[in-house]
Amino acid sequence: MINKRKTAIDDIAVRPITQFPVSLAEESSEEYYNSYPNVRTITVRKGPQGLGIMIIEGKHADVGQGIFISDIQEGSTAEKAGLEIGEMILAVNKDPLLGSNYENIRDNDHMFVKNVMPFVPITNSYIMMKAATLLKRTEGIVTLIVSNPTKKSSAPEPAGSSAKPALKASTTPSRPTTPVPEPPADPLTCSIIPGKDTQIEITTDNKILGLFFVGGKDTSTPEGIVVVEVFSGGTADKDGRLQPGDQILEVNGTALKDVTYTTASQALRQTLPKMKLTVYRPERIDFVVIETEIIKKPGKGLGLSVIARKDGKGVYISEILSGGSADVDGKITKGDLLISVNGVSVESASGEEAGIVLKTAMGRVALKLHRYKAITR
Repeated sequence: MINKRKTAIDDIAVRPITQFPVSLAEESSEEYYNSYPNVRTITVRKGPQGLGIMIIEGKHADVGQGIFISDIQEGSTAEKAGLEIGEMILAVNKDPLLGSNYENIRDNDHMFVKNVMPFVPITNSYIMMKAATLLKRTEGIVTLIVSNPTKKSSAPEPAGSSAKPALKASTTPSRPTTPVPEPPADPLTCSIIPGKDTQIEITTDNKILGLFFVGGKDTSTPEGIVVVEVFSGGTADKDGRLQPGDQILEVNGTALKDVTYTTASQALRQTLPKMKLTVYRPERIDFVVIETEIIKKPGKGLGLSVIARKDGKGVYISEILSGGSADVDGKITKGDLLISVNGVSVESASGEEAGIVLKTAMGRVALKLHRYKAITR
């Protein structure tokens, strides 16, 4: 007679599977990390300056090897979200940052290794590079799962070190004056941040950038070089980052401060495979207002040429004819934006509409223009 016991299942050598393996979503929840102390989920909005954290690869006596927050920039989004120095980052947007050997790397991490770091050995440095890459590539809302072991006396030590210095207290952190939250932005793809000098690199394939600009110490805009227009179809237009009002500070290592217009023109019109620029975009574009009256003689023009802007709204002065009325007047220069003619606004007019207004104006013609104002850098 077979004796059936409800508890007999506990006596067998290999128990049946009662739960499927955890999914990636489950694995990225706080429950998956319940072996770590003080686990919590933090949501941070990534700003133009990044999250505002510095990270190190380290080892803690209680939580082991991992990625830890070593400092937090004062006033950053990370500080406002409540992140603390010494916390271990377990996951970034559901991507785990655990495991330091080949067996612990997931299938999708193999693709990361293949595409991002094909020649880097799969060691603890892999986890550090993965963390830096994830933090750099994230945009908008970033979700971090973190563990706080700081209440347990010992602190993470840098990989390869035998010492175990105590973690800095999160209430009285020592903050650097210029912390670097993440790896430097890629100049081939980074955005131009208003109010900050930005280094960009444009692939030109030995073609010119295609810019109309003003400035130079021998011009009416001596403070710097300012972009007036990005020509359609040019390499700068295809790159898509430069825009009117941007101030170009440096080209391929050549500073454009205190140079003539000709020198700046030669630098910006080089034909190289790539062009490296340092650009400053003002948070607010300022203009110098130019007002003048030019006598238009019968059968003569004003002695200037205009060209429509790329977006089709408004025109700017493209040429001043030598010896013409505008040249003799001396107040108008190439690159000035035409705002009105005899009180009639042409600021949003098409090139054709602005041309008609200029041609039909007779006698004393009152012109109002805007001139880009460079900021002394």
